[in-house]
Amino acid sequence: MCHGIDGKGYPAIKTPDFTDAKWQASVKDSEILNVIKNGKKDTAMPAFADKLSEKEILAVVRQVRAFGRK
Repeated sequence: MCHGIDGKGYPAIKTPDFTDAKWQASVKDSEILNVIKNGKKDTAMPAFADKLSEKEILAVVRQVRAFGRK
């Protein structure tokens, strides 16, 4: 929801644009996984470790990466 159906994010709430090549290159899969699991301090990004299985979290990581493909 916070990153939009197209993955472009919303600058007004400072969510990253997953379609941006610079953002994609600057973040490792392990970092994405960690943020999904544990949330991101001082942001609106909640933790999903108690809501999603490991398999589902890995699927979200793959989806975030898919936004970066052209």
